[in-house]
Amino acid sequence: MAPRAPMRVSGALNGIQYQDVTPLLGRDYPNLQLSSIVSDDAKVRDLAITASERGVLFFHNQCIPVSGFKILMQKLGELTGKPTTSKLHKHEFASENNCHLGIPESMDPEVYTVSNFNNDKFFDSFLNPSDMKFASRSWHADESFEHVPADYTGFKMIKCPKTGGDTVWASAYAAYERMSEPWQKFAEGLTASHGDSTSADSLNKKGLKFRAEERGSPENVGTELEAVHRVVQTNPVTGWKSLYGLGYQVSFGGINGVTDYENQIMQAYFLRLIADNHDLQIRHKWKPYDVAIWDNRSVFHNVTNDFVGERLALRVVSIGNKPYLDPNSTTRSAALRLRDKGGANGQDEY
Repeated sequence: MAPRAPMRVSGALNGIQYQDVTPLLGRDYPNLQLSSIVSDDAKVRDLAITASERGVLFFHNQCIPVSGFKILMQKLGELTGKPTTSKLHKHEFASENNCHLGIPESMDPEVYTVSNFNNDKFFDSFLNPSDMKFASRSWHADESFEHVPADYTGFKMIKCPKTGGDTVWASAYAAYERMSEPWQKFAEGLTASHGDSTSADSLNKKGLKFRAEERGSPENVGTELEAVHRVVQTNPVTGWKSLYGLGYQVSFGGINGVTDYENQIMQAYFLRLIADNHDLQIRHKWKPYDVAIWDNRSVFHNVTNDFVGERLALRVVSIGNKPYLDPNSTTRSAALRLRDKGGANGQDEY
């Protein structure tokens, strides 16, 4: 993908109440109904840019139907320049496997039903605390195993436990900035192989159907969930550098072109940048009908699997562009310093 100028908000969302959740990332809109802006392209575009800058956005008591949610998520990518061939992701865990859930939305191939009942039934209760494995192993960016991965994810909680089941996000921009300059330059020359355990083989063994046909892009096909991406990428919306997709899905492949021991060292280091710097993180306690929208190029995320009872959500993922690195792109901090000085042709709350 050819480098392009960073995008800036137009002011279409001015006057809508919000609160930044931490200095680094997260923005909460206490009163905005997403259904009220779906048809307003200027507002949706500014929402997408804000998500790319702030990482993750939160909305409450949302009444938006699935049909409108899908339109919104596709527009977020379209209005910020994703390829015309990129659509909504169709999860490799085919919707026919969800019949037992008894909700119509679970049968839509462009809606992934996030269900701990499914997880326990089909995927051996991944991240069960009784396994005594570090929960940090689940940090990831959505669909990084696809050749053309996700840009924006929309997540609408339907049922959640009274306590537990939180989601944590970490800034991928800030994780990049926590490296020394020599390590930044070194990481910019690396690629990583991404994979996923939800392979056709593992699903077939359980008698489940795998979606091998197009999953949101003509390049996302086949039965092997494997892709190679740069370790450092440039977000095409902000123009800021970030670490990309390191964590769970890289553990299936690893850093390319290095020895096994070097791979172990680098994977452990990159994961520590994400998991050990709590000031880069934000944690959301879900309530029914909360919605979160995040940019997978800006943040990593991880579920907190510490709950009893049902946790059910609907996830819609927009497929974006192939990750790339513009060597002339900058860091988040450097860009915001320039913005504070009135540079880059525009003003906003930054």
